[in-house]
Amino acid sequence: MVKMLQDVALGLLTSGVAVEGTARLVVDIAMYFGLFVIVAMALNFQYGNAGIPNMGCAVQVITGGFFVSAITVRLMFIIVEGAGLELQTWATDFDWTYNNPANVRIVNDYITTNPTFGWSMLLFSLAGALVMGAVVGYVISLPAIRLRATYLMIVLITMADAAQIFGRNIPWIAGGTLGMFVPNIFAWYPGDRTVLTAVITLFIGLISFLIFKTMLNSPYGRLMRAIRENETTVGSVGKNVVGIRRNILMFASGITAVVGSLVAFYFSFVVEANYQRAFWTYWPWLMLILGGPGNNAGTFLGCALIVAMRRVIIVNKWFLQELFFFPVAYFESILLGVLLVGVIMFRPNGLIPEKLLYIPGVNYTLMVQEEVDIDWKDALKVNRGFSSGLSGVINVLSGKDPNEEDE
Repeated sequence: MVKMLQDVALGLLTSGVAVEGTARLVVDIAMYFGLFVIVAMALNFQYGNAGIPNMGCAVQVITGGFFVSAITVRLMFIIVEGAGLELQTWATDFDWTYNNPANVRIVNDYITTNPTFGWSMLLFSLAGALVMGAVVGYVISLPAIRLRATYLMIVLITMADAAQIFGRNIPWIAGGTLGMFVPNIFAWYPGDRTVLTAVITLFIGLISFLIFKTMLNSPYGRLMRAIRENETTVGSVGKNVVGIRRNILMFASGITAVVGSLVAFYFSFVVEANYQRAFWTYWPWLMLILGGPGNNAGTFLGCALIVAMRRVIIVNKWFLQELFFFPVAYFESILLGVLLVGVIMFRPNGLIPEKLLYIPGVNYTLMVQEEVDIDWKDALKVNRGFSSGLSGVINVLSGKDPNEEDE
């Protein structure tokens, strides 16, 4: 079985033709699984472990997409013009939008003979999206992080819609409602670029998993869980709860923004409509709740089930249309609501509930089996007036034994 999967993967990567049929479905599932698992793991990092209900995942994702369209593409144009190639003017908003297809075609020709340029732009976009996502996380945390869960969710939802409105009405970001094309950074690759993009996305998802796992198994991860359970107690021992929640939101926002850049390169196109709140906020929440908050295994399972189900629905939409009296386009939204309600009612802890936290190096068996001999009757025989009044203060300061009888 493993040998067969290796042969299929090698064939997809080395093939010089476009992927079609069942292979296209496999690539799409792999790509969307990689994208959603990163978003869901970041959401699990915030909500499942720290209790921060981030309902603005779409804000971070759209930040990564807009970074590619507004910054990376402009940088590509500048470098290509510096290399001696002539591009059509792109100084004004009108030229930036309507001359974009012709300029992108020229940049693609340049990347064909300069693969290093394509790789460098990919790394620059991922790093820039990471930084910008963290900045956006810091900005939205300033007014929102001090709010309680309900008001925090409302604020983050409105910010997700505000980000789309900015992209729709400011053409220099992503071409407004028309959108804009993004150069194919894998133009040098002879095969289907979407296959290579899917492989890179899965690799980034694996790196994200290792990062989150390392952080959650550290003392900081235990501090996050303590804030989730009782932030008042954590604050009472001197921890800056607001600062910790802000740092968590910044870190997870940076990771989530990377997804927006990968989406831009996968489609080679950026438009604000590709970053809708329902797609990048509600579906990841369903994946997290279905799999089980507080553990990455449940996150992986929830992502795999939901992504496979959605892609199968899209592929078989013509067959499904015959079964419903309403347009099949509404079926996904109906399914989202039904699954959310069903999971919350019947499996509130998810398919894989969170396990108890075990600290490495601590023998819990011995702690449970340890026998302690305490004579509670003698322990309660304490002079109750020992620490009361002025004499009590003198007794405490002098180090007098509370069980010592007064003369």
